[in-house]
This record gives sequence, C-alpha cells and structure tokens, in this order.
Amino acid sequence: MVFKLRSRLLLALKRTMAVLLPVAVLGGMLPAAALAEMEATFLYSLSNFSGRVPFNWASIDVDEERNEIYVADARLGEIRIFNQKGMEIYRFGDDGSFDTIFDVAVKSDGGILVLSGSMQKHSILLCNFKGEPLSTLKLQDLPPDFSDFSPGRLVYKDAQLYLLDKRSLRLAVTDTTGVFKKGYDIGALINIEERKRAASEISGFSVDHQGNMLFTVAVLFSAFKLTPDGEIKAFGRPGSAPGRFNITGGIVADTEGYTYVADRLKSAIIVFDQNFRFQTEFGYRGRRPHNLIGPRNLELDARGNLYVSQLSDKGVSVFKITHK
Repeated sequence: MVFKLRSRLLLALKRTMAVLLPVAVLGGMLPAAALAEMEATFLYSLSNFSGRVPFNWASIDVDEERNEIYVADARLGEIRIFNQKGMEIYRFGDDGSFDTIFDVAVKSDGGILVLSGSMQKHSILLCNFKGEPLSTLKLQDLPPDFSDFSPGRLVYKDAQLYLLDKRSLRLAVTDTTGVFKKGYDIGALINIEERKRAASEISGFSVDHQGNMLFTVAVLFSAFKLTPDGEIKAFGRPGSAPGRFNITGGIVADTEGYTYVADRLKSAIIVFDQNFRFQTEFGYRGRRPHNLIGPRNLELDARGNLYVSQLSDKGVSVFKITHK
C-alpha cells in the first residue's frame, strides 16, 4: 500500500495562502514558514520470503555501487543484505562468528567493514563479499587525547572512515587503512563538561554528500551540523508541537538540502530545509504500514529512498522522498 503523507501544518498554510499573502505584502513581510516542496511515500518494509524481517533498532548502510542495503542486527549478531526492491538476498554472522555487532559499512571496492566487540573494546573487521573476516583494521597515529577511543559508529564516505565514540563525544577520521587524518572533540565544540559526557551520548550520526558531519544529542534536544573545518551549527528546540524535539535519534541529509531527524518518543521523522527551518513531519506511532514505533537509525540512498529502523519488531521501513 502506498500512503502519501503530508504535514497538517503545511496543508493548513496552503489553504490559507490566498488570505495570508495580501496581508503579508501590505505589511511588508512574508509568512515565516516556507511550504515544503517534498513528499514522503511509504513503499515497503525490508523483507524475506517469510515476510517483514523483525529488526529492532538495527544499523543500516547502503552500498551505492551495487544497489544493496546492509542491516546489522546486534540482537542476533548477524548482518543481512537486501536488494534494491527490499528483499533479503544474503546473510552472514548467523553462525556466531562475530561478537556483538555495532555497525557495518561497505567500501566502494566491495569490502565489508564490521564494527564489533564488547562495550569496552571494539574491533573493525575487514570482510570479503561473503562476510568472511580477512583482517582486523588497526587504528594508527591516534593523538594522546584519543588514547581510550572506542568507536561505536562507523561511516564510510569518499574513501574515508568516520569513527565516532558516542560516549566520549570524540570523532576520528581515518583513511581506509586506519591511519588517523583528523579528529574532533565534539564534547568541547558543544560545551559539554568532561564529567557529563557519558550522560550526553550522541544518538544519531551521519556524513552528508559535502562531507559535513550531522549528529543529535537527545539530552540537549538539539541537532548539529559540523563542517570539515570545525564550524558547528545547532538547531532544534524541545516540545511536542510540530517541528519540536522530544528524544532525537538518527539524522541524515539529502542532496536537495533537506535534513531528516528521527524523534524516538514522537515516533516521527521531522524534516528541515537547508536553513534548518521546519518543513513537515511524517510517520507517527501506530501499527499501520506507514506508521513508525520508536524510529532511531536513518539512511538515504541515491534513489531518494529513506530507510528507518525502529522498535517493536517493525523492522526497517522504506519511504520514497520526492522533491517537486
């Protein structure tokens, strides 16, 4: 079933535009909220021949070279691969060959990077296309303030690895062999005291097509954009009204400048434009196919599909993002 979702706020604005526009012109101003020129359409949930795969808060990565979607399930300790139609085509790790799996990323050459281990010590395994471990990637030349660095999030982008320690609020950028290139003390950039870092864990992280790093911190009710040069911009405010944050989760941005933020408590995806002005929301708690329950991790592919992992065995929902 295809269900088109539109913001009630934006529909109300459209209906009243004819009234508001003359007033705005006479008053020398335009309405503050722009109309969202995008639409989210529910497509399907990632499935196999038994039906929807009941993932819970799984990690997602898109292999653009081969049009495949990788989903790492920490609960089951396995990684499943889906084709561009959302059907499972392969899995590995179901034999217990990995410790707890925290994340997965696919390199442009097809090599699979698996971030696994324990809560205290993580390892990055390089696997072949069958998921068979070939070697362990060693992080090299880390500066002294990264001595206890333990990444829990892994992103591959433009031949670089972005490794995030969610609890210490530090980010390391390396080449594909693990050699340190650049680091960011995110805690310092957003003024989090050292003793409060563990309680201010980063809940969502991604890298956009321009190399900007996007992340959310739930306890601050905020989302952030960090440029490669270290400039940072925050957006978002707490509240239950449309466009406000409750408990933030994943964050991604598309090539049109729209940013998507998961709100776990609201069970919705909140959309902002390139200036971080609220545009629309979609999803909301429920059991119907287009509804969401506790959405957390987000991923976008080049075809405009948004992948949303969630709770309550609802798996990974896929929405088509259309720009008008």
